[in-house]
Amino acid sequence: TNTTKGVPVKALVSMEQDEEPATMYSIYRDTEAKYVLFITKNGIVKKTTLDEYTNTKKKTGIGAISLREGDRLAAVSLVKDEPLIIITKQGYMIKFDSMEIGSTSRMTAGVKGITLSDGDEVAAALPIRNKEDAVAVFTENGLAKKMLPKEIIAQKRGGKGLICYKPTDSTGQIVAAALISDEDNLLICGKTNSICVSAKDIPTLSRISTGNQLLKNGKVTSVSKV
Repeated sequence: TNTTKGVPVKALVSMEQDEEPATMYSIYRDTEAKYVLFITKNGIVKKTTLDEYTNTKKKTGIGAISLREGDRLAAVSLVKDEPLIIITKQGYMIKFDSMEIGSTSRMTAGVKGITLSDGDEVAAALPIRNKEDAVAVFTENGLAKKMLPKEIIAQKRGGKGLICYKPTDSTGQIVAAALISDEDNLLICGKTNSICVSAKDIPTLSRISTGNQLLKNGKVTSVSKV
C-alpha cells in the first residue's frame, strides 16, 4: 500500500556492505535507445552504449561509471540522439545536444556537462523526447512552475547555463524537474506526504518566477509522471 515501507533494494540486488542505491531507471519504454547517459552531482556526463550493460551474463552488478573523488550519481537516462537539459539546485539550467558527448566504455569518468557555482550541484537531467513539452521544476518546500520550450535556449556543453529559478529560504532549492504536457499527471512525493496533480495545475511562468505552492507541510523528495 502507499504507507508500507517496501522491500530493501539490497535484498534484490547484490551490493557491497557499505554501498547504497543511487538512482533507478526503467528501460521498458525505451526500446529504441542506444546509450545509457550518466549525470553526476558535480555536472559530469558520460554516455555508454546500452549493449555494454544488457549483454552481460553476470548475476551480480557490474561497473557502470568511474566516479571522481567527492562526486556521486545524480541521474541516469537512456538516450538515442535527444537534446539534454541539466538543472541545478541553485536554479541554473543548460540545454545542449547529447550528440556532443562521445560514447565511452563502462568504467570511464565522462566530461563536463555544466559548470557549477560554488556549493551548487545537479538536481535533475532530462532528455527531450517531445520538443513541445514544458519544463517543470519543483522546490524542496513544495513550490512548482513550468516554463515553455521557447524559454530554454540551446547552448554548448560545459557552460554555466541560464537562470531558471531563484531559490529563497521560503522556497528551498530545486530538488526535482520533469518534462510535461497538459495530458500528464504528476506524483509529488514528500518525506511525510504526497499529492497527485494534473500538469495543467502547474502554472506557466517565466524563468525568474517562483511558482505556486503544490505540496504543503512537507519536504519534496521526488516527482514522477503517473
